[in-house]
Amino acid sequence: MRALALAACLISGTLASVLSTAAIAGDFAERSILGFSPDGSRFAFEEFGIQDGSGFPYANIFVLDTAKDSWVAGTPVRVRLDDETAGIAAARADARQKAGDYLAGLDQPGRLLASNPITESGRDPYSIAFRPHPVQQLDSPELKLTLQTIPLDAPNNSDPDYKTQGFRLVLQDERGETILHEDKSLPASRGTALDYRINDVVIHQRFGEPATLVVLVMVLTRGFEGPDGRYLAVTAQLP
Repeated sequence: MRALALAACLISGTLASVLSTAAIAGDFAERSILGFSPDGSRFAFEEFGIQDGSGFPYANIFVLDTAKDSWVAGTPVRVRLDDETAGIAAARADARQKAGDYLAGLDQPGRLLASNPITESGRDPYSIAFRPHPVQQLDSPELKLTLQTIPLDAPNNSDPDYKTQGFRLVLQDERGETILHEDKSLPASRGTALDYRINDVVIHQRFGEPATLVVLVMVLTRGFEGPDGRYLAVTAQLP
């Protein structure tokens, strides 16, 4: 019994050490897909979490013009509650309230085609294959997304030991390859971007009309206590 008790204490201590280490290794935001406008011209998503270092809850809401692949003017809406005792729910509610006008009419959920969260093992973070429809529902070709990093200097990187990156996102289908996004420079809003990974692929399509494709990319940035994970979206129109 003493041996079992000792073993339990050792396991408990090891687990506590692991959890403690994980708790100070940066923060990786959660994400929520908020939806599309009926015609697919706008798309919104949210990221939220607890900021590393400060322990403050935050929530950011992004609304995109999918034809221009750019933020809608006035967004993103960013909220951080400078209070460690405040919860994430409060930050999210505040962000929703501030973004209310921008979210009006975005009531189409779209369809999640593929997802590759950073917690999933054994998956290539730079490549993902999917189909626009279930094969049991409609015959459709397989599409493949590939992400390639591009060494680029970040305007806010003051430490040469941190090698910053941009990225190129390529869509491959039966017609060939299409570059959906390619960084020429790094925006200051992206932070000190160290790496990227494809996280989600979402589609919105009305019957008989072109589809709107959204790719959520996780950006690994330099954080206070380790790498942080944030999101950006790349949008494209499919025939």
